[in-house]
Parts: sequence; structure tokens; C-alpha cells
Amino acid sequence: MEGPDRKTERCGIANIIKEQELRAQSLSSRARSEAAGPKRIVGACFVELVSLTDLARLSCAFERAPFPIFMSKEGSKYRLAVQTDLFMGIPIFYHIEVEKGGEFLAYKSSGETEEAHLVEAALNPSYMYAPIVHVLKLPRVLERRSGFKARFLAAQVSDLANLMKIASYKMLYEEPPLPLYTFKNGTSWISGCFVRLDDFEEASLFFYARLDKEPTAGFVRYSASRLSDTDFSKRIDEHGSIYVKVVKLKEKHPLVEFK
Repeated sequence: MEGPDRKTERCGIANIIKEQELRAQSLSSRARSEAAGPKRIVGACFVELVSLTDLARLSCAFERAPFPIFMSKEGSKYRLAVQTDLFMGIPIFYHIEVEKGGEFLAYKSSGETEEAHLVEAALNPSYMYAPIVHVLKLPRVLERRSGFKARFLAAQVSDLANLMKIASYKMLYEEPPLPLYTFKNGTSWISGCFVRLDDFEEASLFFYARLDKEPTAGFVRYSASRLSDTDFSKRIDEHGSIYVKVVKLKEKHPLVEFK
């Protein structure tokens, strides 16, 4: 059960972002309609992940229901992709390439061990199963593109504990925490999450913290009563802590602009 200090701190960051949401909701229906305008997909952004486990963790860990995964043929291999966000008309797909496909991506986290397997049937109730949808042909607008002009602006926070305050705020509304996308930017490692400050895609930011070294675990442990204990963790079952999943990218995120 959460202590009062922990809940107060998490409420603080939630209220800051919630104020932006309420401000957007106060706009008239006409103004909101004019601001939003018609949405047009301008092309898809495909971001490659490091491993099958990263894809399974993103699709399954802490989610009420696993994200569906779209499988398509890419030369002699298969691309497995999950779409988690839309920014300025750009669907963002996180993907890996595999030699052989399957019908489901099975995922389980137990103790310090994570398991991710491509399987033909969902038989074991101890696993979560992300369904794999076999796609024969995508619309041309969803083909891989690069060189997008629209970018997320990046806001740096002081450390991993402050990043966790942002990544975990949605848990107050019984929603899954935000994933932390981790990648190397130049000579340093970055870990961050995408936050929408109101109801419009244009008001999204990438909050990030710089890391001392490459993370070696798939989760971050956090407690508002023990901020100094915030750290990467292989476990998600320690009493008194909350956890956020880490998703490692193969390269720098192409839609994040650091200035």
C-alpha cells in the first residue's frame, strides 16, 4: 500500500500535466475542431529495437491487453512491428527483424528472468500473448520513410528518479506507466518517455535523463519514499516499489530533436 509521501509526490506531477488537459478541454467545440483540423498520415516511422525481448516487453509488460504485432515480409526476413504512438500524422512503429515468424509473441517475467518466444498457439496461461497479424500488403503511405521535418522537442530532467515521476504518473488513473525508450546519443546513453501535455499531438515532449552507462536491465525500480534507490532492475516484484519498462533502441530515435 502506498504511503502518504509517495502518493503526494506522484500526485504533484500528475496535477501539472492534468492542468494542461483541463485547459484543452475548456476550449469550445468549434475552437477545438478548428485547431485539430483534418488529420492526414504523411508516412510511417519505423524504429528498430535491439531484441525480440524488447519488442515483447513493449507489447506486453504492464499492459491491460498486449499490443497487436504486425508481421510483413522484408526480403528474406520478417519484420515484426508494433505501433504505439502517432505524432503529427506520423505513425510510429517499433520493430525487429527475424528469420522465422509465428502466430503469437509469448512473454513472461519471473524473478530476474524474462522470456520471449514466437509460438504457434497460446497454450500456457503463465505467459502473456501478443497476437501477430500477418500483413500481405501495406498502404504506400505506411511504407518506411525517413527525413521527417516534425520532431519531438526534448526536455532534460536532472536524474532517473525525476524521470520516473513523469513516467509513472498515469498509474494514478489506473493506466499503464509510460515506457522508457533508451538509446545512445553520441557518447552518452539517454532514457526518456513521450508525454502528451494536452489532447493534441503537437503538444508532445520527450522528457529524458542522461545515464552514466548502458542499462543492463529491462525495468526501472522507483519509490517516492526512497528516491536514492531508483535504479535499473531485472525484477518487478519487490514490495514497496513501482516499475516502468525499458525499451532499448538500436540507434538514436529519429523523431527526437536535442537542442
